[in-house]
Amino acid sequence: MPSSTPRLPELKETSKVLGVSDNTLGAIPMETWLIIILIIGLVVLAGILISIFITNWASAALVYSILHRNIQKPSFSIGAKAGLKFWWRFYLLTLVVGMFILAVLAVLALPVIFLFLTKWKALAVVILILAIVVFVIFLFIVSVIATLLITISQRMIIHKGTKVLDSLRLSSHLIKKNLGESIITYFLAIGLNIAAGSVFFLAFIPIGIVLFLLFLAGMAFGGVWGALVILGVIAIPLLLILATAGGFWSTFQATYWTLFYEHLASKEGW
Repeated sequence: MPSSTPRLPELKETSKVLGVSDNTLGAIPMETWLIIILIIGLVVLAGILISIFITNWASAALVYSILHRNIQKPSFSIGAKAGLKFWWRFYLLTLVVGMFILAVLAVLALPVIFLFLTKWKALAVVILILAIVVFVIFLFIVSVIATLLITISQRMIIHKGTKVLDSLRLSSHLIKKNLGESIITYFLAIGLNIAAGSVFFLAFIPIGIVLFLLFLAGMAFGGVWGALVILGVIAIPLLLILATAGGFWSTFQATYWTLFYEHLASKEGW
């Protein structure tokens, strides 16, 4: 009958390994861990800030180039200079709209939190469900309004040189005055996005099949490394094609909304 008691040599070896691991982790002082966490946090923050800058810089450059296409020939240097000039207003515009959405969320959440703290859990659950329904409806409505406000305000900032709050005020007046056209234009843009996404998905299916077959071929002739090399070689032109398609679609979207803004601006005599 086998003994249930572990053998001493195995216990000693396990303790030795665990002891080495514990000592290795324990050898790092708390100050070093804090510095490591701080460095990781700073790297993440820097990445976020760089992403915010590049996104708004590119958007401002693209909108400026399209708006001034009849005044001067679009070029990278002209667009880049305009992007540096207007990117901060573009960012503040998005920030103001985002803070408004968060404020509405806080207003909906505060009554629920208060009821939970006062032990009225049954009523809190009912209000929580109502708050979720209201917030979902609110998000749908605000997504339409926010998209229209941001896109029109961005172009107004460049076209008329307005400040962020002034552009929001004038844009809301312009959208309210042309509400029917604005909503139709928005949902048409949604339809175009859905159509483009469907085309991309259908086009990616045969590409995915080819990549899978090449991966299997690489596995058969060169093992895992051979398959990875084949995928790596194919990934470079594929990524370039995807980046080009993404740039084309971004340009199309920017042109679409700029033409709509110019249509509304012409009705105001701007």
